[in-house]
Amino acid sequence: MAARVGLAIFGFGNMGKIHFKNCMISPRADVRWIVCLNVNDAKSMAESYNLQTKCLSTDEANIDNVLNDKSVKAVIICSPTDTHENLVIKALEADKDVFCEKPITPDFKSTAQCYELAEERHKILLCGFQRRFDPSFSQLHDNLQNKALGNLRLLKISSHDLAPPPLQYIKASGGILSDSTIHDIDMSSWLAGSKPTSIYVQSSAFDKDIAKHDCDLVVVTIMFNNGVISVIDNGRQVSYGYHQKLEALCDKGVLNVTNRRVDQLEVSSAEQSVIPSIDQHYSTRYTDAYRLILDHFIDVIQGKCEPIITKDHVLQVNKLVEAGKKSQTLKTPVYL
Repeated sequence: MAARVGLAIFGFGNMGKIHFKNCMISPRADVRWIVCLNVNDAKSMAESYNLQTKCLSTDEANIDNVLNDKSVKAVIICSPTDTHENLVIKALEADKDVFCEKPITPDFKSTAQCYELAEERHKILLCGFQRRFDPSFSQLHDNLQNKALGNLRLLKISSHDLAPPPLQYIKASGGILSDSTIHDIDMSSWLAGSKPTSIYVQSSAFDKDIAKHDCDLVVVTIMFNNGVISVIDNGRQVSYGYHQKLEALCDKGVLNVTNRRVDQLEVSSAEQSVIPSIDQHYSTRYTDAYRLILDHFIDVIQGKCEPIITKDHVLQVNKLVEAGKKSQTLKTPVYL
């Protein structure tokens, strides 16, 4: 059996905890360090599982200390968005492989520079587009690749959270397109299998507090060179759960991934019909996807495969997000 990969995790919010737990159940991962704002929270979780993981604050000296640890082969970055670029560069310069939650940096140019540094150092830089690893979406992608129902014509993607994140998070998120819609843009680009030619974004802000900093609902239309059109509706809040649907209309039929329900029991009687509620949060909707993307990262580190999420694709998504923000401001389609 290959040696376990020594890891450091930067950030211990929702994503940090998800990756930490998946590392714990992986026979190939060993979390040596957690670097985060809430050190006591990280220490408490590590101790509850009787682990020797060391937990430090985000002081610059602590970051350097962790990255100088020769037992650390790779890092997982899930700290606030505005800290990603600095951590990615520091980790690559310390010759660590890097898994980074989206976005790697706020813009196309700096993201490209991070990938160039990774190439210079012969290191891995993997962006955390976990939805590609969801078994349902993966099967849908395979069906499109095999042209099981002919050529793809139209993608319709609907993504809405049960509740908006804290206002402090929204202020530092880079905006809904960079923070949330980026996943749907990635899925569109991945499934369409073609270069985008234009993007058009329409937006609204229903929450008065959010409206001071961002919008909370967008509809995005992307045209691709092969004729495929993708229509995305993405919002910060719905009342009934974590709403995630995808429809792929093809020449000879349609492929659908629907909302996942918390259980399969449906009750019907003369008086009423009751169906289970849908998942309430992305952490439960994408349990398998987060586990599988970690497995993929370790596979790449151990030389078992090449990264599925490539530099070119991440940069294409970055370009679309930047063009989308321009479209949102100008209130007109932007051509690429």
